[in-house]
Amino acid sequence: MSAIQEDNDLVFHKICSLIEPINQKGLKLTRETDFIADLEAESVAVLDVVMEIEDNYDISIPMNVISEIKTIGELVDAIHEIKKQ
Repeated sequence: MSAIQEDNDLVFHKICSLIEPINQKGLKLTRETDFIADLEAESVAVLDVVMEIEDNYDISIPMNVISEIKTIGELVDAIHEIKKQ
C-alpha cells in the first residue's frame, strides 16, 4: 500500500493513486498535501492528474476551479461538489 493517510473517502484514495507518479519525494499523502509546496509538482503534471480524474469520474472541472485548488483535500472537495450537481 502506498503512503496514504487513513481516509475512508474513495475519491481521496483514487486521487492519491493518480498522484503517486508525481510524488517524487515519497511523501505521506494527506488532504493537506499541497501540490506545489509539498510535492513540488509542475502545473503541467497537476493538469495531467486533473484530466485523468475528469476521465475517471466522467466530469469536467472548470478552469477557474482548477486554478484555485492547492491541496489534495481541495481537489477531493471539488470533485464531490461537481458530482453532486
